[in-house]
Amino acid sequence: MSNPSADHGAEDPRGEGPFTNGPGDGALFAMVRSLFEAADPVPAGLAERIRFSVALAGLEGEMARLTAADAEASEFDEHADGLALARGAAEESRTITFDSSDLTIMIRIDANADGTARLDGWLAPPRRCQVEIALIGGSLEVGADADGRFAFPSVPRGTVRIVVRPPERGSVTDGRGPTEARSVITPALVL
Repeated sequence: MSNPSADHGAEDPRGEGPFTNGPGDGALFAMVRSLFEAADPVPAGLAERIRFSVALAGLEGEMARLTAADAEASEFDEHADGLALARGAAEESRTITFDSSDLTIMIRIDANADGTARLDGWLAPPRRCQVEIALIGGSLEVGADADGRFAFPSVPRGTVRIVVRPPERGSVTDGRGPTEARSVITPALVL
């Protein structure tokens, strides 16, 4: 067997000599690539969604579920990648409810004249928490008041997740006594 670094190629597994990367190989690889791109193109925004998911992977918390009644009442699509996407006409507002084992998050999304979205929300049971909108390029954060109300006056359009964090690690009181404090994360939405 020859040394691959000596003959500038890898040994053919059939024993018929070394493979080489000749001058025509680049054109062949480009042709194969264009065939794959035509037959099975990369979905638009895939790299953006992957980066977004990886950024959220480190969050510890409970994933909230979209309430079925809201899914039927609104125009939601369940996509193959598992993201629940919400889309609506610019002049309409949408109300969406997410439930987890110990928290319900209701949001209303309205269009702003500048192309951004206004997001108003309510937590049940009401509690003071930090509420974050995780965006592809960063995040926005506000505090929910004692009645569980919060508002984001101007959110850029795109893929977002809402993350509700307890005020501090430890336990919180929600009217039923102390409970373990943990974050709640909604499925991704496209505003």
